[in-house]
Amino acid sequence: MSPIVIAHITQLIFVLALGACVGSFLNVVVWRLPRGESIISPPSHCPKCNTPLAWYDNIPVFGWLWLRGKCRYCKNPISPRYPIIEALTATLFAFYYVIFFLLHRGLGCPPMEPMPQFAHDWPIYFLYMWLISALLASSLIDIELFIIEPKVVWVTAAVAVLFHTLIAHTGMVGVLADIEPAPVALAAGGAVGLAISALLRLFGLFPLSFPQGEPILEAQREQIEEEYRQAISAGQQVHPLPPPYSSRQIRAEMRKEMLFLMPPLVLGAIWLLLTMPGRPCFVFWVHLHAHPWVRGLLGSLLGGMVGGFAIWLTRILGTLGFGRVGMGLGDADLMFAVGTVLGPGPAVVAFFLAPFFGILFALYTIMFRKHREIPYGPYLSLASAFVMVAYCPIAHWMSPGMQGLGTMLSNFISGK
Repeated sequence: MSPIVIAHITQLIFVLALGACVGSFLNVVVWRLPRGESIISPPSHCPKCNTPLAWYDNIPVFGWLWLRGKCRYCKNPISPRYPIIEALTATLFAFYYVIFFLLHRGLGCPPMEPMPQFAHDWPIYFLYMWLISALLASSLIDIELFIIEPKVVWVTAAVAVLFHTLIAHTGMVGVLADIEPAPVALAAGGAVGLAISALLRLFGLFPLSFPQGEPILEAQREQIEEEYRQAISAGQQVHPLPPPYSSRQIRAEMRKEMLFLMPPLVLGAIWLLLTMPGRPCFVFWVHLHAHPWVRGLLGSLLGGMVGGFAIWLTRILGTLGFGRVGMGLGDADLMFAVGTVLGPGPAVVAFFLAPFFGILFALYTIMFRKHREIPYGPYLSLASAFVMVAYCPIAHWMSPGMQGLGTMLSNFISGK
């Protein structure tokens, strides 16, 4: 057996084991985080008798099989969801290893970028696996509770921005530093505008939309109202449900979100105009753009803003058109995180592919007469996971049209 084959087998076993351990941690995150519990303390314990679990009972997948799905102490059954998530995460880690490093497909595929090698490109692989783990956790929480947990996606976005800033100079497959000055300028102005909007909201100068909570979506109304009644009957202290909103009130709340988006959109456009060839800041911007860490930082932020704004603008326009909230802000947060990891191109492709995954699920429910409604977050997650594998051929197919569009916009902005 050749050394290369041995190396791949060893690395596959490693990523399988690591994925299973990550899946075990995701079980904790999915259960505790949306309920406001610490993911560190207390240690893992039986959900029925609260007895702390020994380390050998906590071995991913095999611990559950060894115990035959029952607690060692109280003998109550342990949900099979735990080993399923662990096995699924391990499988995903191995699947993407095979795609990236054995089949040489995905974001690091030739001829667009150099052939990915695990010895050199393992950091970007683990960043992608962080994203896959975050998408899986977010989808499981969204399916159960109809929310996108903000801590999961915002930590992912912060890690991605820091990562791309620090490794921009390495020439590693998947870095976001290979980006032209114009989109980087758009990202710089947009980031400053986003910071200004956040500060204005922090100091109360920009109003918060839906201050008493967003209207309950039809998909979750019955479940939430039933849980609320049960909590009241049990004497628990609960937050009051959001008040009912008329279509006119909902549209008025959307105008607050439009106000929040104006500074990043306007400042992004202004900075782009100021840094065009022949404009006042052009030379300064060319010198700043020469630094890889600047391109990496702003390339990641550009991806996040493109992904997040695509969802947010769709939410605003859809709400203004129909008078009801069709998409939550959590979906915008999710796509912001996706964009910071993968970049603007994959974020846009994932945004347009997500409805097709929704259509596939709708056909499944029609065929099997199942009526379980699924929020939009899992569709965005599936599309993002798919794009990590299929972006190269999609980008190659779309390249002529996108180049023509870019030339047209560039000529329009420069007045040619």
